[in-house]
Amino acid sequence: MIEKFQAIESKINTPTTYFLMGILWIAVILIMVVIGVVFNFIYNNFRQYAENDPGIFFTILIALLLLIFCWVALIMALTYRIKERARKAVVNEKGVTFYNNQNTIIETILYSDLQPAENSSDDVYVRNTQTIKYGKTTLQVYLKNKVGEIIPSTVDFNFNLIILCNQYQLYRHFLRGIQHFRPDLKISQQTIDQYNLSSEPQKTKFGIFEYIISAVFILIAAGLVYVFILLIKMFV
Repeated sequence: MIEKFQAIESKINTPTTYFLMGILWIAVILIMVVIGVVFNFIYNNFRQYAENDPGIFFTILIALLLLIFCWVALIMALTYRIKERARKAVVNEKGVTFYNNQNTIIETILYSDLQPAENSSDDVYVRNTQTIKYGKTTLQVYLKNKVGEIIPSTVDFNFNLIILCNQYQLYRHFLRGIQHFRPDLKISQQTIDQYNLSSEPQKTKFGIFEYIISAVFILIAAGLVYVFILLIKMFV
């Protein structure tokens, strides 16, 4: 009897994700306060600097515009098209399904829809932007578009502003599904080695790199608060 192919669901690294989101929202609030302080300073000293030292006046004005641009960019990054962003993924015997923050399906990639590559020796392979362990990793597969052309597509478990603690397991499980349900497709040897598809999965650990990243986030938070205090003292 063939063992049933189990489904696995993405798991959010809650402390790291909330800490990252907290840092970004703190930055939004701090920048907004600084914008208000700088604007009030310009308003109260407009005539003095415009007549006596226009160079400083325009420098402060440009700095204010840059702060406004940064504030708008952060707001856009946090809120723009939030319903179209993947927040959860489920890999099962059919393929992978992505859900948004309202638990609505936004994309599904089925094993049955995968196609053999036309111009490549491998039908499925991993793509790394940097190093294998810490860079952004995606899977390259091939699907048919609406007109029947076979085009490259991406399976991506790198969620926007969401840190997953089982990203490796999601990629590996999806690849095991391809091995199980689509043995006609060729997975690259590098991908087989990287995800241990011929052996048991490796357990991931919270290592030195992760501790360093956490420490960097804490230093950034402290730095933002310190800069905010300095700016308040300068303009108040």
